Amino acid sequence: MNSGLLDFTKANRLPAAFLVLFVPLIVFFPLEARPVEDTLKSTLGRDGLLIENEMISLKVSDGLLLEPSLKKDGRLLSIVSGRERDRSSFQIKISGRLIDHFQVDWARLVKEDISDSLGRGKRFLIKARAESYDSSSKKPILVTAEASLSFYENFPSAVICAVKFTNSGRERLEIDEVLSGFLRLDRRLVDKDEKPYLFASYHGSQVRWGEDYSLVWVTRDFERPNIMKTHLLSSGLTEGGGTPLVDLWTPRCGLALASAEPSPQWISLPVRTADDGLVEISLVEAPEEALGQKKYLKPGDSYSSIHSALILHQLDFFDPIRVYADLLRAQGVKIPLSSPRQAFEPYWKSWGFNVNFTQEKIFTVLTELKKIGVGWANLDDGWFTYHGDWKPNPAPGKFPGGDADMASFVDRLHRQGFKSGIWWYAQGVSPESDLARTHPDWLVKNEDGSFPKSVNRDYYLCPVYFPCLEYIKGMVRKIMVEWGFDELYLDFQGQSTTPPCFNPAHNHTSPLDSYTRQFEFYEAIYRTAQEIKPDCPVEMCICAMPHDPFKMPFYNVASASDPVNLNQMRQRVKLEKAYRGTGFCVGDCYQVPINEWYGSSVPESFESAMGTGAQVTTFFRELTPEQEKKWEKWIAEYRNLGLARAEYLNLYDLAFDKPEGHAIRKEGTLYYGFFAPYWSATRPIELRGLEKGRKYRVRDYANGIDLGEVSGDKPLLNRGFKEQLLLEVKPL
Repeated sequence: MNSGLLDFTKANRLPAAFLVLFVPLIVFFPLEARPVEDTLKSTLGRDGLLIENEMISLKVSDGLLLEPSLKKDGRLLSIVSGRERDRSSFQIKISGRLIDHFQVDWARLVKEDISDSLGRGKRFLIKARAESYDSSSKKPILVTAEASLSFYENFPSAVICAVKFTNSGRERLEIDEVLSGFLRLDRRLVDKDEKPYLFASYHGSQVRWGEDYSLVWVTRDFERPNIMKTHLLSSGLTEGGGTPLVDLWTPRCGLALASAEPSPQWISLPVRTADDGLVEISLVEAPEEALGQKKYLKPGDSYSSIHSALILHQLDFFDPIRVYADLLRAQGVKIPLSSPRQAFEPYWKSWGFNVNFTQEKIFTVLTELKKIGVGWANLDDGWFTYHGDWKPNPAPGKFPGGDADMASFVDRLHRQGFKSGIWWYAQGVSPESDLARTHPDWLVKNEDGSFPKSVNRDYYLCPVYFPCLEYIKGMVRKIMVEWGFDELYLDFQGQSTTPPCFNPAHNHTSPLDSYTRQFEFYEAIYRTAQEIKPDCPVEMCICAMPHDPFKMPFYNVASASDPVNLNQMRQRVKLEKAYRGTGFCVGDCYQVPINEWYGSSVPESFESAMGTGAQVTTFFRELTPEQEKKWEKWIAEYRNLGLARAEYLNLYDLAFDKPEGHAIRKEGTLYYGFFAPYWSATRPIELRGLEKGRKYRVRDYANGIDLGEVSGDKPLLNRGFKEQLLLEVKPL
């Protein structure tokens, strides 16, 4: 590894006042790998350190303040405030006192070559110092910081950061919080006539059922804690987890902040509007001694932060999510980019009958399913006695004969030409179950010996305790071999994360094992299922919550996560496509006949599913003759076009482009889905992604109407519509 003082084009040294801890800036554009020296330039001048390549620019001021910018058409676009009075981008809170102003020692700036799982690159090491005064003890607090900024050839628009804080004083210090990537955002920097806080945003943490997370508008009094670690609600139930990323954007550019670690971290990502109207974001670590985390610093001791990422982009959340997923893949989180072909099959599930299904109710639907072209009939919630025991429900009409009745039910479906999947909350254990009574040693325990409960009011199987893993693999074998099911549908909000486990029977290296290694539980389920039935669909839904990327390698069907309106459904399909690859199977979360719709799902809209490239799924009790014709038509069109397996193109911003637009490319033909309550024919629709110099034939494929030709040189279409417009645009 070569290292040395950084070469600068200007020798003007700044007064030491600056620390850089950078969170990656990333915009995902494919780029040939070139030597870093060819594209990465650094300059130290009167205004601070400037590091730039062909895509982004990062300015670090003397006050430890980062100002990332996106390069576009010869201009720099930034939404980050660079006021001298703003707090440092990296801070530490000691015994209630926030150390938020650092001074950089530029003479000690170092540049070195790096090569690791993210590839080859360059790292800048920056040392800084802060001095404060403890008014209670009348003693000085001295803290030094070493920040690293890493630029990788494989991620030409990304910077990965970490910081190490050291107690340089003589007193023992207690760490309350460590803040990384603290930035103040001002929309007026790119849209001078707008409110400073008026951003569109994405938030990856758990929220209440039905609440938006994929597209949230920031308001004057906005505050969202985005707690990733587990925490207690007022009800005493446990919540936490999701995706450790937040993103805020404007019509011109956006900025995302994320953890860049390849496992779940005990953090939060708060977003709030400050008193002056600017929006503050940060990544916060609050170490807890009971969890084995470093809470105190003796003189000379250090605390190293996690790696974080700052991602610059245009349009909505799609590109930063895609880049984030690629960063994880490079570090071994192998999120798949495709699904097995049978995963795209449209399916029906018994939830139309809720938990009150009977076998005969299900079998009465099969004739209708055959008519409309659906070959999968899946068994939903209500088939068991208690969570954890997973014994067939002996109620009349269900499975009074236990295992034999369940196997007979699946065999009867198979004999009638259907495949079947089963609903399962594998990690949940009902307090009333036999398992909870006979195997309390298998359960996650709090430090006080009590059992934490998920928002589903269940205990947790410890996801890394060997007997639990063996038990759950045995259940997979029972479900798929003894009973004969063809698919697993993993569901419930409690899957999102697992609280720290203090059960002494488990001999954890840290109570956080159950939190950081929860994915091992779902890996055991997935690998066992694939060994039994290769390429079988395994779907996961976390009940209206953002999904956890660390479990994504272990299911091959995603979903729109229980949206409560069509806007949410379309947004979340796009979100999952960003994570999982544009041809990955993402379910629409059910076409529900309007006469059976009760508000906690979405009403029938095949147009929303087709327009976004989603898998078509449904539940119903009975279709009217008109609905039966509609279902038959759209399921045939779904199969014929195959858009769920085609390439989703990120061409439209879901927040700012009107009408809402989605584009899918298949073998040179583009398919567009446009959505708005009403759209006037006097307002042209831009068909992005067309090739200049070519002409295209445009067809409204939902209604079979030829709309004439359009040129790639002027890709505008004047067409009024209500609610949706689906277009096939084929090159001539």
